[in-house]
Amino acid sequence: MPLAYDALQQIRNDGVALIDIAESHDPNLPVAACPGWTLSDLVWHVGEVWDFWSRVVEEHMTDLETVKSVTEPEKFAGDELIEWVTASHTAIYTALIDARPEREVWTWTGQNRDVEWVRRRMAQETAVHRWDAAHAVGQPDAIDALVASDGIDEFLSYFTNVNGIDGEDLGGTVHLHCTDTPGEWFISSLTTDGISFTREHTKGDVAIRGTASDLLLWLWRRDAGHVEMVGDAALGDRFRRASTLG
Repeated sequence: MPLAYDALQQIRNDGVALIDIAESHDPNLPVAACPGWTLSDLVWHVGEVWDFWSRVVEEHMTDLETVKSVTEPEKFAGDELIEWVTASHTAIYTALIDARPEREVWTWTGQNRDVEWVRRRMAQETAVHRWDAAHAVGQPDAIDALVASDGIDEFLSYFTNVNGIDGEDLGGTVHLHCTDTPGEWFISSLTTDGISFTREHTKGDVAIRGTASDLLLWLWRRDAGHVEMVGDAALGDRFRRASTLG
């Protein structure tokens, strides 16, 4: 299904915004959204992600053994870090423009997927970390509503499981509802076997409501805007912890 936004444009805009923040602020500034990280740590992480996926796409990697050959880049600092992350941003943007959208590449989901999957993943990765950087410097402008709504869908599809909670299942049903743009999800089951959800308005044991940006950031365990929880609040908290975020 086509995205409701231009993923490539989003990668370009949010990437440039993140780099601009890094250029104009103290690299040792702590990033509250990523405990233990400084601004330079965040920038290096994003650059590493861009560098990795640009190589996967550009070199048409389709198997894990080839992917394992990708070496971790040198950790730069100061002006060298800015130069390197700018080059990494150019590399991922160029690789995703040049690649055929239907071409399949390796992913960590357990199966190969098309380049459109990588475009979506990079748009979401860059959007959330751009917010992290902006929040760290006191400029936490919201993620675009269409991007954030799609990010919620991606989060449910690929990042939600019961690893973060005790037991083998979530123990209830959850309804997520964006208040500023179309987007509703009903999570009927979340167990060690995976997640089952539908994109519809159905009453759950807990309803979690907020703007698309605030709801996405809440799922990623960021303290952004207000998210309303109606019903079983303990279930809502368990759901938030049920993910691969660690």
